Amino acid sequence: MRRILFALCLGVAVASSEACTRAPTSSRNERSLSAFQPYLTRRLTPAMARSQFGSPDEITGSGLLIYKYRLGDGPTLWLGFPGEAAIVYARLESKDGTFSDLPLR
Repeated sequence: MRRILFALCLGVAVASSEACTRAPTSSRNERSLSAFQPYLTRRLTPAMARSQFGSPDEITGSGLLIYKYRLGDGPTLWLGFPGEAAIVYARLESKDGTFSDLPLR
């Protein structure tokens, strides 16, 4: 009986410690376009984007480096970079798949 109780307590302790060390998953759900917009300037580089916004949800591109950040309310923000150089575009992909260009300051 003591072994079972010990094993149960150990299992709960391990599960609790793993929950405390996991990265929060809510940040993606809380992302909003308004949080990104002040930083969408013509000087934004991929390194600056990673530093300011964290790792993108997806990296793609052919000829361009495209960072995709999923926003909490459904759309996806696309940031296009020519390699590690400054941004060339920012676009918002809506839930229905349509795109709109975002201004760079």
